[in-house]
Amino acid sequence: MLSKTRGFLSSLIEVSKHLNQRTEWTLLRNYSKKCSGDCSKAFVDIAPDADKICPQTSGKMKKKKEGILHKIKLKVIEGGTNFGTPFRRLECKPKVCEEKSPPKALPPPKKKSTPMPAPRPGVQVSVLGADTAIGQYVALLLKQCSCIKKLRLYEAKDSQGCNRDLCSVVQDLQHINTNCLVQAFSCACYELERCLQNTDIVLMLESGYLNVDMPFEKRFQYQAPIVKCYADAIANECPKAFIIVCATPIDCMVPLIAETLKETGWYDPKKLLGSLAVPEMRASTLAARALCLEPRYTRVPCVGGTEGESLVPLFSKAVEYFDFAKHNAMMMTDAVRNAPVAVARNDGPCMRAGDLSEAHALAGLVTSVAHALLCKDIPKVTGFVETDCGQVISPARYIANTVEIGGSGIVKNLGLPKMSESETTMVNFALTELGYKQRLVEDWYSKYCSSSNRFDACQYHFFTPKTYERFEDCAYNNM
Repeated sequence: MLSKTRGFLSSLIEVSKHLNQRTEWTLLRNYSKKCSGDCSKAFVDIAPDADKICPQTSGKMKKKKEGILHKIKLKVIEGGTNFGTPFRRLECKPKVCEEKSPPKALPPPKKKSTPMPAPRPGVQVSVLGADTAIGQYVALLLKQCSCIKKLRLYEAKDSQGCNRDLCSVVQDLQHINTNCLVQAFSCACYELERCLQNTDIVLMLESGYLNVDMPFEKRFQYQAPIVKCYADAIANECPKAFIIVCATPIDCMVPLIAETLKETGWYDPKKLLGSLAVPEMRASTLAARALCLEPRYTRVPCVGGTEGESLVPLFSKAVEYFDFAKHNAMMMTDAVRNAPVAVARNDGPCMRAGDLSEAHALAGLVTSVAHALLCKDIPKVTGFVETDCGQVISPARYIANTVEIGGSGIVKNLGLPKMSESETTMVNFALTELGYKQRLVEDWYSKYCSSSNRFDACQYHFFTPKTYERFEDCAYNNM
C-alpha cells in the first residue's frame, strides 16, 4: 500500500514539474530580453496585415494542425461542398497578383487654335479740308487710333502749299498696320455727300492756307461760303454727327453752322463744338515749363473766345492753391495769343510752321470725342459752345468753357470757373467782342439767305467801328 502511494506521489510530482515548465515557456514567449534601462517591453505577436490582392498566412505564429473542420471551412469559402469535392489549395490568381505595368505617358496636349477676336466697335470720321499739310498730319495720327474704323479725307480745293496729291497720301496711309480704312474724296467729282454718309464725327479744317496777318473780316469772307456748304451737306447726309469746327475764325464759324442747322431743323447744341485744343495745349505747355512740371498732367483751361484778345487762358487753374504773379500771367497770356504769328514764316509756298503741333492737338481732341461717343470715357475738354442763359448772362450766346462729353454728345456744360480779378476783366472784354462778332455772322447769314444770287453775300464787306477826332474826317470817310 505504501509503495502504491509513493508511486502515485512521484508521478504527480513529475506531472507538476512538467506543467510548471510549460507555463514558464508560455510566459516567457511574449516578452523580450531586458533592456539596459531595466525595463521590460511587451510586444504582442500580431500578424501583419493581410494582402487584399494575394492573401497569405502569417509565418510568425505556428498554426495548429489542420483538422476536418478547417478543411470544410476552406471548401465552403472556395464555393465547394462537403460532398466529394476535392480540396483545392488557395493560390493567387495570375491576373490579380501579376505586377502592374507602369502607366503609359499621356499624349502631348493638342494646341488649341486661338479664336479670332471680335471686331471692335469704332466710329467713322470725315476730315473736311484734308488737302492741306495739317490735314495730312491729322490723318496720319488718326490712322493709328484703335477706336476709328473708317477715315474719310475730303479735298476741298486744289492745294496751294502741298504738292502731294491726296490719293497718293491715302495709298501711303493704307500701308500702316492698323484696322482703319482710309478713303479719299474730291470736290472735283462732287463727292462731298458721299464723304459724309453715315459719319459719326466731322472735323472741319481750313480750306487752303490763310495768312495769319490777314484781317478778321477777310478770313471770314473767305471761309464762310465753304463752311455754309459743309453745313448744308451735313444736314442732308449726317445730321446726327458730332461736328468739331477748326476753320478760323472759329468764333464766327460755330454760330454760322448753328444758324444753318436751325434752318433745316437738325440743330443739336450737344453735337456742335468749336476747337480750343491748340491754344489750350500751348498754354498748358507754357505753364508746365514755368513750374517745372510734367506737361501731360498740367491743364490750363481757356475761356472766352478762340483767338486774339478774346482768348483768355486761366493760368490760375494750372496748379491748385497756386497763382502766378499778375505780370507773369499777362506775359504768358500775350505769348499764347501771339503764338500763331510767332510760328509763322513767309519764305516759301507754305506760310505756316505750326502744323505739327496743331495736328497733334486736333488729333487728341478727335480721339477723346471718339472714346466718349463709344461710352468708354467721359473726358473734360474746352470748347466753343452755346451757353445756357441760366448759367452765364452775357451779350454773347457762344462762349468757350469746359464741357463734359458722353455717348450722346455734350452731357454737361461746366460754365465759367472762379477766376482772378485780372482774368475776370479780360473775360468781360472778350464777351463784348464775341457779341460783336456774332452779330456780324447774323447779318451775313440774313443777307446770304435773302439774296437771289449767293455771290452778293460773298462780296459783302465788313467794317469795324472807328473813332474820329473831327467831324469832317468822319463825314469825309462815310462819303
